[in-house]
Parts: sequence; C-alpha cells; structure tokens
Amino acid sequence: MVFDLTIELLMEGVAVIITGQELTLRAVTKKDAELLLVQPEKYAEKHGITIPERWPHVHLNIYLPLYHELLLRDIRNQGYGPWVITTDTSIAGDITIQSMPNDKGEIWIGYHIEPEERNKGVASKAIKYLSEWAISQSDIKRIYAECNHSNVSSMKALKNAGYLLHHRFKTVDVYAYP
Repeated sequence: MVFDLTIELLMEGVAVIITGQELTLRAVTKKDAELLLVQPEKYAEKHGITIPERWPHVHLNIYLPLYHELLLRDIRNQGYGPWVITTDTSIAGDITIQSMPNDKGEIWIGYHIEPEERNKGVASKAIKYLSEWAISQSDIKRIYAECNHSNVSSMKALKNAGYLLHHRFKTVDVYAYP
C-alpha cells in the first residue's frame, strides 16, 4: 500500500482517514455531513483546514443530504459516500464512493478537484489511495469511474491511478480498477 490508514473512534462514530504522499482523504462522518450541510466553516474549523470559496460544490451539496440519511439509517454506510481531500491545511476536492457494492462487488466513484489544485497529481493520488482502500474491503472486487471523452486531465488521472479503459459509451469513457 502507498498510504497509511487511520481509524479514530469519535463520539459520533468512527473516522476513517487515508494519509498518503502530500494529501489526506477523510471519510465524511455523520457529524461532518451535518456540518457541511449547514455550516461548512465549522467543518473547516473542526479539522483545522480552509475551505475554497465555492466548496462544497453543487454536486456534493446535492449528494450530502442523501448520504446523511444513509448514515442515520445505518452507520455502516460510512465510507460509502464522500471523502474530503486535503493538502496541507486546505481542501483540494472530494472523491465519492457512490453506493454500497452491488452483488458482484462493484462500486462507482466520482471526484471533484478544486480548480487551483488541478494538474498537480492530486486527482491521481486521491483516486489511487481510495481505490486501494476500497479493494482491500472484502466486499469490493471492481471499481468503475467515468469521464467525458473531452476531459483529458480526468482520463490521465484515472490511468495514472491504475485504471484501464473498460468501454466507451457515446461521449463517456468508463474505466475500471483493477
């Protein structure tokens, strides 16, 4: 593995943290989701980081209430949702496991890197760290990610993280790991 895994016991549950070269991924806990939904600045204060101006971005804002509801129903859903990516003391983006594994052990991921952090290897590292962690879980056998044909940076990030082109569909390429 190319990262360290930390598990912290918190009053509101367990925090799963992946620390690697130059960045950290933190699975959003129930309390984190609550803070991000109503007071993102309190989330930043809690974790000692700064938040980019337009973060959480629109897709994460749409997903957070659904993820929070999943956590309220079953805390075992933690980790199968958004993870915050940080470099040093600021948020660089987020990466999301979009659901629990299906009956074949397959999951899909999506990610967003803040514009000022793009083309620095952040996406490749975050994808690689989360993918290695996910594959180490006994119920996950394969991970998929998609990107638009025109998104050369995203295609490069997926390839650098060990993903291979699985198939093409209209304007979307689907990549698979491993």
